[in-house]
Amino acid sequence: MRKTLQRVGLWVLIGATITCFWVLVMMLIGPRHNISHWPIIAITIPASMFGRSRPVTYYEVMLLNAVIYGLTGLALEPLLRLRRQLPAKPR
Repeated sequence: MRKTLQRVGLWVLIGATITCFWVLVMMLIGPRHNISHWPIIAITIPASMFGRSRPVTYYEVMLLNAVIYGLTGLALEPLLRLRRQLPAKPR
């Protein structure tokens, strides 16, 4: 159970880190480029979809993205654990 929580925590950390990376990219290239509508942003930051209906801050996006990645990790960890427990196929 503890390892699962550590892995879910890692998913949360990855979600927040990805958001920080894209915020830095947006700050470096400036407001001229509208990268918020790039497909890669929608894939790596699913919380950015909320910003299309109302203004959200970077902190809200980071928190939402971390929660989304955490829930994804929480859903995937049992499946990954099952996969590791299955016996290997003989070749």
